[in-house]
Amino acid sequence: MDTKKLNTIMTVTKFALVAIGVIACILIVGGPNASDTKEEIDAFREGGAMSLASGYTGFIIIATTAAVLLFFIIQLISNTKKTAMSIAGVLVALVVYLLILMIGTSDSNVTLELRESVQVTQSTINSASAGLYTALVGVIVGGLAWVLSPLMGRYRK
Repeated sequence: MDTKKLNTIMTVTKFALVAIGVIACILIVGGPNASDTKEEIDAFREGGAMSLASGYTGFIIIATTAAVLLFFIIQLISNTKKTAMSIAGVLVALVVYLLILMIGTSDSNVTLELRESVQVTQSTINSASAGLYTALVGVIVGGLAWVLSPLMGRYRK
């Protein structure tokens, strides 16, 4: 396939996906709020706007996951060493997440000062904390790599 045609198709697809997402967001934002009656909220929940938004979100998640897996498979075939290093990085992040998850957190519904209407289980709090700490570790490691990479280049010479 011609590169110019592929770029045109990808651009049109990108704009179409964004337009659908914006329309779904407008429909959700225009829906009922907490001061409306329970019947109105239930009707909105079962209506087309909410179905469009949730269906579209599911579609985007599945399509993105498929695209990432396809990308890794293609790259694994064409550029094995670099792709293996990328997959190793993802696995290291998974190990860091699991370690932090096993350690747990001292946070609870009480220390987070959550209202009675939004109480969550301790496993949810542990999982969210582990994700946040894993992201923080990734940002710190990336920042250190960015700052120290010029020094490492000089050190190797």
